[in-house]
Amino acid sequence: MVYILALVFLLGCCSCAKERRVADGPWPVEEFSDGDLVFRRGIGLMSRAVLVADGSGMYSHVGILKKVEEEWHVIHAVPGEPDYEGDVDRVKVEPLVRFWATDRAVRGAVMRMEVDSQLAAGAAVQAWQMAQRGTLFDHDYDLADTTAMYCTELVDFVYRKVGVDVSEGRLSRVNVPGVGGDYLLPSDLADNRQLKPVFEFSR
Repeated sequence: MVYILALVFLLGCCSCAKERRVADGPWPVEEFSDGDLVFRRGIGLMSRAVLVADGSGMYSHVGILKKVEEEWHVIHAVPGEPDYEGDVDRVKVEPLVRFWATDRAVRGAVMRMEVDSQLAAGAAVQAWQMAQRGTLFDHDYDLADTTAMYCTELVDFVYRKVGVDVSEGRLSRVNVPGVGGDYLLPSDLADNRQLKPVFEFSR
């Protein structure tokens, strides 16, 4: 039962820790840009389940970077990380230091699509607007339904809105008890050869 529950959360790309501590630093924030992809390798059973399914992947979750009031934030779709009692699973905006907090990440990276910076910034704006609209988390993991989003779906969707194909049509086949089908996993985005590392860390 625990295994099946972990896999149900697998495509949620989340970590379940509640305590929030500031992550290591400093980071080369002056090198970051709106629209950069932000990856993390999470902690715990659910993140391990993602990595098992995403056999070639190093990361279990992804979001998109945007500077808000002079501080870098990550826009991402995540379940199980409420900001307050009664908070719903949704697309949310949170500071990078929280996204990479030591209780949430053992590895992280910022990667940049080698496209016009205005297109990348436009993708970040699209993601911001989805967060402001309160777009819900896609618990059905249905790429055909764009009214709700899971983590990789969000990143791929907002880049497609500005004419950039990050996933290049890649999907991963997941075929385990309790979960089966084709899903968009973090490595399906990271394998894009136009995606170049800006910064990486591991603990």
